[in-house]
Amino acid sequence: MPWIAFVDEELSKEIDRKIKNKEKTKEVFPEHEFLGSCLRVGLSLNDLKELTYVDVMKVLISYIEEKKERVATQRDIDKLLG
Repeated sequence: MPWIAFVDEELSKEIDRKIKNKEKTKEVFPEHEFLGSCLRVGLSLNDLKELTYVDVMKVLISYIEEKKERVATQRDIDKLLG
């Protein structure tokens, strides 16, 4: 069975575009991106049913970290090699 049988036409086109372009584009499925973000930070579907949108956004914002470059220490290198 071809893999296309498991996705709809819209999703298939988006996958092809992202694979070919390999560029950061505007999110096509914002609702799914939101849900995916919630699941990645550990919120369950039951949590999303119980919490308000504001509460969920506060949780998501609390996970956003400023990107800071950090120089690896010898201890970091030893952990990787050990």
